[in-house]
Amino acid sequence: MDTSRKAYHEQVAESLIAQLKQGTAPWQKPWQPGDPLLSFPHNPTTQKRYRGINALYLMSKDYADPRWLTYKQAAGMSAQVRKGEKSTWIQYWKFTDERIKQDDNGKPVLDGDGKPTKETVKLERPRVFYASVFNAEQIDNLPELSIEPPSWDPIERAEQILQLSSAAIEHGEYDRAFYRMVTDRIHLPHKYQFETPDRYYATALHELGHWTGHASRLNRDLAHPFGSEGYAKEELRAEIASMLLGANLGIGHDPGQHVAYVASWIKALEEDPLEIFRAAADAEKIQDYVLAFAQQQELTHQEAIKMDEIRQDIATYTASLTPDLATVARQNHQQLQKLIEHLPVPQQNALYLVADALKFYRHLSIDNLEFEHVSQNKLGLSIPADWNGRVAIQGSVVESDDDGPHHVVPAKEVSVDPVFWGIYAQCNDQTWVWMADFDVEQQAIDAAEKLALIEAMAERSEYEKAVKLARIHELRIGNNPRSTLDDITLAKDQRKHAEALAMQNDADFNKRRQNMETGQTINAHQKQHQNTGKESDHTSHTSRQYLAVPYSEKDQAKAAGARWDKVAKAWYVGENADIRALQRWLPENVPVQQNPAIDVQAEFAAILRDNGCIVEDNHPVMDGLSHRIKVEGDRPGEKSGFYVVHMDGHPAGYFNNHRTKVEIRWRAKGYTLTEAQKAAFTAQIAIKQQERKAEQQAQHVKVAQAIKALLAIALPANGDHAYLQDKNARPGSLKVVPQNTDGLTQDSIIRICNDRQEVKSVREQHPDSLVFVAGDLLLPIYDAHGDIWSAQTIQPNGTKLFVAGSQKEGHFHVVDGNSQEPVGLKALDNTKAIIIAEGYSTADTVSQAINGPVVAAFDSGNLIPVAKQLHDKYPDKPIVITGDDDQHLVALNGKNTGKGKAQEAARLVNGIAVFPVFAANEQASQKLSDFNDLANKSVLGAEAVKRQVGAAIKKVIQQTTIQKHPTQTQSESQSRHQVGTKAKTQKQALV
Repeated sequence: MDTSRKAYHEQVAESLIAQLKQGTAPWQKPWQPGDPLLSFPHNPTTQKRYRGINALYLMSKDYADPRWLTYKQAAGMSAQVRKGEKSTWIQYWKFTDERIKQDDNGKPVLDGDGKPTKETVKLERPRVFYASVFNAEQIDNLPELSIEPPSWDPIERAEQILQLSSAAIEHGEYDRAFYRMVTDRIHLPHKYQFETPDRYYATALHELGHWTGHASRLNRDLAHPFGSEGYAKEELRAEIASMLLGANLGIGHDPGQHVAYVASWIKALEEDPLEIFRAAADAEKIQDYVLAFAQQQELTHQEAIKMDEIRQDIATYTASLTPDLATVARQNHQQLQKLIEHLPVPQQNALYLVADALKFYRHLSIDNLEFEHVSQNKLGLSIPADWNGRVAIQGSVVESDDDGPHHVVPAKEVSVDPVFWGIYAQCNDQTWVWMADFDVEQQAIDAAEKLALIEAMAERSEYEKAVKLARIHELRIGNNPRSTLDDITLAKDQRKHAEALAMQNDADFNKRRQNMETGQTINAHQKQHQNTGKESDHTSHTSRQYLAVPYSEKDQAKAAGARWDKVAKAWYVGENADIRALQRWLPENVPVQQNPAIDVQAEFAAILRDNGCIVEDNHPVMDGLSHRIKVEGDRPGEKSGFYVVHMDGHPAGYFNNHRTKVEIRWRAKGYTLTEAQKAAFTAQIAIKQQERKAEQQAQHVKVAQAIKALLAIALPANGDHAYLQDKNARPGSLKVVPQNTDGLTQDSIIRICNDRQEVKSVREQHPDSLVFVAGDLLLPIYDAHGDIWSAQTIQPNGTKLFVAGSQKEGHFHVVDGNSQEPVGLKALDNTKAIIIAEGYSTADTVSQAINGPVVAAFDSGNLIPVAKQLHDKYPDKPIVITGDDDQHLVALNGKNTGKGKAQEAARLVNGIAVFPVFAANEQASQKLSDFNDLANKSVLGAEAVKRQVGAAIKKVIQQTTIQKHPTQTQSESQSRHQVGTKAKTQKQALV
């Protein structure tokens, strides 16, 4: 390749940019289904198509024939490139190389035939190669182009892909198509709203392309708002993938819906020519991921037979019921179908199969490991066999310690928003077992609903099943933001009706009621008679020859003549059985498969060793806390392994090898814990927690002392800082991180970098130090006694960070821009009311409006503890929470966290929460949320802040006065009433 020319990626990008401007780029061309030339560039000698950027570049050339090959390849086919024709360059990358294997002495390793053996090695630096190819239209004597039509129905195959993907697809809610990452759902109009079926499937597959970008799949960056550059880049990937899929499946490609992104695509490629290479590579990954579904079989043959058996059993069972009960059963079946109709067929079948296995386990005593295997295989969730049907969802966060380890805690306990959501199943002993974690709350809700459906489907009583299905329906209606009050009321009434029917038809309940009404009791003679009958019935079966039949083989045993003993809950040889066929299940012919139970600590230790951990000292520590552990390949001082084990209930844990990226969620399979061991573990956990609290407190004190020393040498901030300029905020008592550590002691843990590029290397060199960047704002954080415990740094771009290892909860900063000295709590002593805001800029805006001090709590999760602390210190002062109203987040995740936390904080301290009121259409269009936005971005301006907050302060002061002096206020009111009455009487007398 001529190196004097522009770089290859620049040439390709310039060519595609020119075509984008003309509307002729490959993915901008509409292709109709059945087009005979709907074929990608491919090499006729290797029968392989060109991929990635090579495919796009070749498609951009003005040739109709999709065949491309080198000069030598054409000559090998007895063809000839015409004189004067120009070739097209394509690019290949080589990531591995094949070399002759050598021994420790550097000599070749020979195989059995005495020939050198070869090995494939990964190249440290991938190599790039170029090749020049010619189109078939540039070559003479090539065979005629022959393209065979697809051997499948394009529409059927597209539908199969959607079903097998198990993607959640909602129809008809909106008149547009989109994928919502927060709920991990695809939204499409109804099928009848599309002109043709192929248009529907082309649109659906385009959104399925976006769906592959979720973190649990191909993990692309999807968190970009509509109209942004990041959003346009994702659309570029999905559009190229749509073209690839449309051609591969034969359903065509319609680019008309995405012309709005052309300008953004052009801008992105002009700024970074390599972006088209990355986009093409990602599009290939999307296509490969989606087409993999088409290569799966919808159901295995055995699974299909099993589903037929289940359907037949349901029909036979319903036909055998009394008319009233059969009606309930049919209604249950209809209700179940409505509840699962939105699921792909494979997922519906999975629910039936797992419910069937659960039914057999509960009533026919199949092996618990067999049931857990079925649930894991069909659902991807290992349901504990002793599950009692209850499921719980817990929003959680990971709390990190200063030395690195972290542990999972419920988000409610630390008053923050959940980062992920876990599903827990309750066992018969009332303990909860962790099952799975989800990044999106809706995913956890969907999974929990599937488990509830399985529980209902496994229920033998039709009346109880009706109750469980009605509860699922009621919960779904309640969680749907589109549900009306009438919908919710109707679902509630349906559930109550089902519960009433279940009570009326509960045999035990009716029997107890009848006994209470008639006063009859079963005498001892009747009881003895019943017991005798049971014993004789059991004795009649003592001659049966029982079998050891696993659940997975029960159908084969049944076909050979085995029968089920409901009393003994085991299979036995039937009267007309083929004894030879049943020989394999005789107890003496079935080896014991389950290993004896082992100590739970030894079991988890084996897991750690198998995954590269160096298990020594007292590892593993089973105290429910997080621990670091050495792994193979660690350098001295490194601990790249992390684990946590919970011993309450069924022992379970989590392990992550950060070096190999191996991640394991473990649950004990066989374990024995004596009462003494349980007590020892409980004591150990209590001791560890006590030690942990002491260590944390010592670390908090150490960090606080370092922060005080830093604040002592830091200079006051001025109004020129970019963040203060952007927020129109005063510097107040803020400090600035100095340029160096001059003035600090030699053993100080403070490190200061000149820029953010240094931070990573400094932290690696000094892992126990606190690293700051010169020029960042410093915001001291103190408690209700005025003691400094932490600090917040604010970067010029507005990024806010808290000092690692410090204590923030319940601590705050008092903003009073009228003074450059740290005013602290003194500023609150003379105020009539205490005003609390979230961030510094909002607090300063409110402080300017009321010309007084305002407390900054830093975030919504800290509003409640700060309000409680200040209420305890100033019990006679009313509190006003000037909260954030994040209405734009409701559409994304269905919650307005800032508003909710502010209201709760105000309620707990008997205060008032006030939120900014913007001009019409301002808040939604500009995503405005706090009083700083009201002052600086709204047409209402700072006067609106003064007016709105001032009214709230006046109201809360009046409210507090009435509460403090109710008798005096009442007397004054009565006095005014008496004066008014007297005046009225006098007036009447004059008249």
